[in-house]
Amino acid sequence: MSCAFEEELTAYVDGELPSARRTEVEAHLGTCAECRSTETLLRHTLASLAALPEFKPSADTRRAVLAKVDALPLPLRERLKALLRPSVLMPSLGLAAVVGLAVVYTGSEPQGLDVTDAGALELAANLELVEDYDIVGLDSSEDLEVIEHLHELEVQ
Repeated sequence: MSCAFEEELTAYVDGELPSARRTEVEAHLGTCAECRSTETLLRHTLASLAALPEFKPSADTRRAVLAKVDALPLPLRERLKALLRPSVLMPSLGLAAVVGLAVVYTGSEPQGLDVTDAGALELAANLELVEDYDIVGLDSSEDLEVIEHLHELEVQ
């Protein structure tokens, strides 16, 4: 069927059309055999459905259906909403701040440190000490190694 009123026949049969549009559809039904046939089919289908007994699922069927619904993954919107709860968001923001500070901190490491050397990494862990070495002009891993073993010379 390719009639312009075809889309509105269901709303007409259900009594959902505004009165002005309902009047237009009724006038059209007087002239269009295809639309009258479709209207008759829709009314017959609704009457047949109304005659069917009411379906009442058993308690087991209800539990099984609800369990399947609960097992479905949450929609993306619900998952995002769960991530934006304060109990999740605040620790995440704190972690992001720590990571940001770590990036800024590692970007200010003195040049020339051999980060594969465990001793240099240990000294670099104490930023204040490394900054003091930088002021004095120590910038190679050999200089840092000498400083690291100074306490042994002081004891002798």
